[in-house]
Amino acid sequence: MRVASGSAQVSHEDSLSARPIPFQLIELAPAPPVLTLSTEQLQELDQWTRDFTEWQKWTDLWLNRRQSGKWQYAVERRKKPDPPVWLDEACILLAGDDQFVRPCELLASWRGDPVAEKNRRAATATATQDEADTKSVWWRHLHVDGLWSTTQSNTTALGLFGVHATIDVVGRVQVFATPGLLVVSLPSFSGDRSLSPATDWGVTYRLFNVGRNTVHFNLVHAWVLANRASIINPNVTLAGFSVTFRPRSR
Repeated sequence: MRVASGSAQVSHEDSLSARPIPFQLIELAPAPPVLTLSTEQLQELDQWTRDFTEWQKWTDLWLNRRQSGKWQYAVERRKKPDPPVWLDEACILLAGDDQFVRPCELLASWRGDPVAEKNRRAATATATQDEADTKSVWWRHLHVDGLWSTTQSNTTALGLFGVHATIDVVGRVQVFATPGLLVVSLPSFSGDRSLSPATDWGVTYRLFNVGRNTVHFNLVHAWVLANRASIINPNVTLAGFSVTFRPRSR
């Protein structure tokens, strides 16, 4: 009976020593705030984007300069348009939205110094144009030839049409980068004329521009590639003009 009583006593003490285990809920990360814009706000944003872009173009022309209007009166300076008051918050919450990339870039420009911003845009435009010119430089050195005549008195050779490429030497002077190709008309032993392909090499001098074209004067020596046996003089010196095409300005 004592043993049984002791066992019961131990069991009772164990039940009294039990304590509840505290349980605390883990708070999940809060959901990101959502910015909802009305149709009127989107229209306001579009209008400001256009107005500020036009203001930037105006500052490129007239910043720190006096703009005169009719009768030589000074035109009132354009005021920099203020952005929507909610645009700053939108740029924080919607930075990854394609619709807000351009407006947020303009907002950063709006906050900056207009003189420094004008200089930055001018430098960017110059670098872009230089890159475009570099990519298109080979076009400006590809010549189309036509109607060349011989400089020799003992033969009447004509260069009808051809093509060649040049490289700059100094100033307006260029030389052939590789031998060009030319179709020539030469007198033959039979008394008539013969058309033959030829290769030529020489120098080029840039003369003037006509629209998007540039006219050059060329002095070359040509070597006939075919029908040499039937031609009186298969090697001739020719002079004539060529045209290159300039890329459109951006």
